[in-house]
Amino acid sequence: MAFDAVASFESLTRAAGALCVSVGAISKQLASLETFVGKPLFEKQGRGVRLTAIGREYWNKISPSLRAIESATFEVRAAGLSSGVLTLASVPTFLTKWLIPRLGEFRRHYPGVTFSFRRHLDRGETQPHDIDASIRYGSGDWPNVVADYIAGREFVCVIAPGGHDRTSPTDPQTMLMDATLLHHVEAPTVWRKWASHHDLDALQTLSGPRFAQYAAIIQAALSGLGAALVPKILVEDELQDGRLVAIGNPVDGDQGHYLCFASEKGERSVFAAFREWILTEGHIGERAAIRRLGRG
Repeated sequence: MAFDAVASFESLTRAAGALCVSVGAISKQLASLETFVGKPLFEKQGRGVRLTAIGREYWNKISPSLRAIESATFEVRAAGLSSGVLTLASVPTFLTKWLIPRLGEFRRHYPGVTFSFRRHLDRGETQPHDIDASIRYGSGDWPNVVADYIAGREFVCVIAPGGHDRTSPTDPQTMLMDATLLHHVEAPTVWRKWASHHDLDALQTLSGPRFAQYAAIIQAALSGLGAALVPKILVEDELQDGRLVAIGNPVDGDQGHYLCFASEKGERSVFAAFREWILTEGHIGERAAIRRLGRG
């Protein structure tokens, strides 16, 4: 703990204050640790200290375990239906555009729950054991996890006002002739499906830049760089305030956002409460989307 604190603050004095011990006690602990490992872990830097190359490598390896111990200890102390720590990994655009704006409602019911967010999982990456769940984008076929569909299958074509050359921004054929199409690399067929739904030539949808994140596609559309086909749940605010306009009818993109977790994680009462809440939030929007698609 002394080593971790000094590595974080690069100061023995600040580390001592954080741990509520004397500077002498911190120095003694560091000296004992360096003797044990047989390598210098810190070097002086002005009035403070900094990690040596070996010290930084060591800290990078042990720091995640210390954070896990800290989180697990807090979770045990706060055990109960309405308290605890939930550790989630989420695709970034869904996290910022959909989940975080709704978390206030969840916390009104469960004020004792603390969220810890981790880096999102790459495509093909296995679910780590030290998280409660991940929110992933795809078709729901990840191995060794339960995958509950949340929301996001309804795709809508959007463009910035003035981001088209002709008179009707709601005409799919005009848009297809004039606009650059913006693609997501993990939804390679959705533009062709949108074209087929509007009786247009799918070959016209093949060209255009590719993006790895919907946040980048949405920003590109807002900047007037082209038309984007994105999950409607990610652009609800932009459509409502007129920064983007919808073209044509929404389509079912066959992919969406899923809550993924190991079956044993579902036994935790605090996670069960979160799971029920997030699926309910998603299904409310999904039922509305089905009604809209039915009319289309």
